[in-house]
Amino acid sequence: MQHVNRHLSAISVGVWSMKVAFASSDYHHVDQHFGATPRLVIYGVKEDQVTLLKVVDFNVRYGHQEDKLTCRIDALEDCVTLYCVAIGDTVFRQLLQVGVRAVRVPADTPIAQLLQQIQQCWYDGEPPVTRRQRDPKRFERLIAEQEWREEDDVL
Repeated sequence: MQHVNRHLSAISVGVWSMKVAFASSDYHHVDQHFGATPRLVIYGVKEDQVTLLKVVDFNVRYGHQEDKLTCRIDALEDCVTLYCVAIGDTVFRQLLQVGVRAVRVPADTPIAQLLQQIQQCWYDGEPPVTRRQRDPKRFERLIAEQEWREEDDVL
């Protein structure tokens, strides 16, 4: 059975600093579980520009079929981030293996708000998650901040 119902490319896909995808039923809000989303809306993001690149509509089938997820994962080609309401742990790990980071957000989060936050990262520097991942001393600081005291054996 064919899983992709429609694949619309809005413009010719050029060079973008990043491509991000949103699991959405209405084109405006993140409101879907990745495995059940009827649509992925994909934007190209640069420091000073955001453009709708493509929309991929899927035939919605419920249940756990591997091929249903494969076409959704394939649609994320070149994306660095996927925003969704929920995602299974196994699929989350599969996305990481292909270089896509899934981010869970509350239902009905406006896509425009998320795009603004992404662009704000250029003005503020790196996003906090990236800083944390790149900081090699983060574990040493975590241990130093915790209070661990061993008590003398009292017998």
